Amino acid sequence: MASIIQIKGKWRATVRIKRGGELVFHKTMTHDTKRLAEQWALDVEAKARTEAGLAELLSREGARGVSVRDLIERYMQYVGKLKPLGATKSTVLKTLAASELGDKPVTAVTAGVLLDYCNGRRERHGNGAATISQYFTYLRQVFDLAKPVWGVGVTTAPFDEARPVLRKLGLIGQGAERDRRLEGDEYNRLLGWFENYDVTRARGLRMAPVFRYAVAMAARRGEVVSILREDVDRQARTVVVRNRKDPRNKIGNDQVLPLLGEAWDIVEAQLACHDDVRVFPYTEISISACFKRACEVLGIEDLHFHDLRHEGASRLFEAGYSIEQVALVTGHKTWSMLRRYTQLRPASLHGLPAAANLGGQPVVPKEDKKVSGIKRRVWIVKTPDGYLCPLDGDVGFAEAEEDAGHFLSPEEAEGTAELIGGWYEVIRVLVPADSLNRQ
Repeated sequence: MASIIQIKGKWRATVRIKRGGELVFHKTMTHDTKRLAEQWALDVEAKARTEAGLAELLSREGARGVSVRDLIERYMQYVGKLKPLGATKSTVLKTLAASELGDKPVTAVTAGVLLDYCNGRRERHGNGAATISQYFTYLRQVFDLAKPVWGVGVTTAPFDEARPVLRKLGLIGQGAERDRRLEGDEYNRLLGWFENYDVTRARGLRMAPVFRYAVAMAARRGEVVSILREDVDRQARTVVVRNRKDPRNKIGNDQVLPLLGEAWDIVEAQLACHDDVRVFPYTEISISACFKRACEVLGIEDLHFHDLRHEGASRLFEAGYSIEQVALVTGHKTWSMLRRYTQLRPASLHGLPAAANLGGQPVVPKEDKKVSGIKRRVWIVKTPDGYLCPLDGDVGFAEAEEDAGHFLSPEEAEGTAELIGGWYEVIRVLVPADSLNRQ
């Protein structure tokens, strides 16, 4: 039942919907003209005649007063009880909640709002396309649960509208694969700076052994600081890395690693110099800050701590270790994952046994052929969580097919998909040869 009254030159329409004598919906709107007020009331009453329509009206009302921050907090509590949220996802969601976007009502999130936020992340924070994609994807997942789980009347339509524009502008997409290694005397310069820092300025952090260990073991920063004394096997010269990063199952993904080369001596020295339960009793933040400071002082540009993982993996290959042996250290489960962390220096192959098979004959490189306009057959993998794609040396998930990682054979695609587990579908597609990307 609707009622329309005039108040101070405006027309106020009120709609009350009852079911079984009980009031189930009540809403009032003010309009500039009587005709607009009547039309609004008729539209609401018409929608409420069906159960689906009434449910939509109630869902919309459920969104009133709900902010993006509220929705994110509900998501983290709800999903966190079902499965652990990864450190990256938790950080991204908390950052979103604390931002200006978090203050907005969920009903105010339009494609334009999303475009402004993503552009702001690039301009103010220097985020690349892959990082912004994470923010966009994780926020979309929050909105995806809003209506079915909490009855909050919002949809993911603004995300679907914004995505092609963001991709066209280069704001979201796959990140360029980094191939940065230590160059020239950078290793010695950094090591010297860290050794001096440890003696003259360090209070609790001893950065030199952290740096050496990270290179020797192609280790992530978090893996370095999480090793416990009890995880070290002196007799076997191995160490357990617990809850190692994995696309699907990080919790409980414990791996035993051989302490190769100087890594064993570094660990022994660490165990002897303190009584802490951790082998490297430092924080990730302090390590990052010290590494960044060293690069600034030494004038070393575009070097991240994570690049030491690339350096370490490449050094292991250059030392003659096989793919399987290197993967045992780095934790990668397939060559397609490990390949992104391997940047071999051509000169390093001269010292390997295979170099003798060339019989001293020079290798004449073939001329590059132009591939512009040529398409190549590749395979992609679709899962319930999205399409498999490269992400920081492991496997991530993309929502759009064009962001999927490319495999050069169905066997490679299936092999990676089987490691992820669960349902998947391998799809053959054609892509421009000059834009080919692989896991």
